[in-house]
Amino acid sequence: MIISKCPSMRTVFASVSFALVAAVSANADMVVSQQNFNNLALGGISTDATGNTAGSSGWYTFGSVATYAQVVADPNAANTNGTAAHNGGQVLQTQAAATGGSTRFTWNDDVYNTMGSNPVGNTVFSMTYDFYMGGVSATSTNRYGNYLYDSTGTKILAGCSMQNSTGQFYLLSNYNNAGTIGNFSFSTGTSGILARNTWYTFQYTFNSTTGRMTAGFKAYGAATFTDFFVDGAAAGSVAGEYDLVAQVNGAAAGTSTLGFYDNINAWTGAPVPAPGAIALLGLAGFMSRRRR
Repeated sequence: MIISKCPSMRTVFASVSFALVAAVSANADMVVSQQNFNNLALGGISTDATGNTAGSSGWYTFGSVATYAQVVADPNAANTNGTAAHNGGQVLQTQAAATGGSTRFTWNDDVYNTMGSNPVGNTVFSMTYDFYMGGVSATSTNRYGNYLYDSTGTKILAGCSMQNSTGQFYLLSNYNNAGTIGNFSFSTGTSGILARNTWYTFQYTFNSTTGRMTAGFKAYGAATFTDFFVDGAAAGSVAGEYDLVAQVNGAAAGTSTLGFYDNINAWTGAPVPAPGAIALLGLAGFMSRRRR
């Protein structure tokens, strides 16, 4: 179980617990965000790579070029490698860079604008979305994720990502690693190896009372999620923004790849039952803070 600190790639060792848990309830107490891109114009979702000016439907981009985030037709509507056809219509395509030092972000202000009216007792933030990994390279180390940040933009409260070259599914959490508190990624090991060119549904939750986050995946159209959890260090934090992140893992990715998102749904509600069975989950990396 290895922690590699980005960007210096310092290596230490640690362990943490995870568990298989039930799927998150779809009974939303308050809807925070719903996005499916079908009503947006094809092409770049923003023209501003600095994150200062909103583009289509209030979406922002931050990275080397604004055009890395594009509204496109579903690249695999039939989901030929999956359990059910996706038929996503239009989706959001993001493209990570090929060289280090260029993490790209796409986001909107749905969470920021909504959470101020979150009802008392709604202490769990939940997110589901469809994800597809594509592009010509099967060896690039690019990662694509969805990260929930706190209102200061410094803590990753919850999130998940997938690496192109390995298919590894990772969790993201603000975590106390033997006295070092920061934003860490967590490897799900052999339990979380996914396929490229296949649609999945990903989910994550954050409990602001306990700091626990869960994240998991299922094949698109499948009945249940394979979920994991981390008892994080961000109890008391308030959700401020979710970002779709295209990241180079290491000094270079080899080549750029593509990550596609669709059917983003976020809501807040009451706590869900705690997971039962516990096993081991390895810390996989120290993540940098948000770009602003």
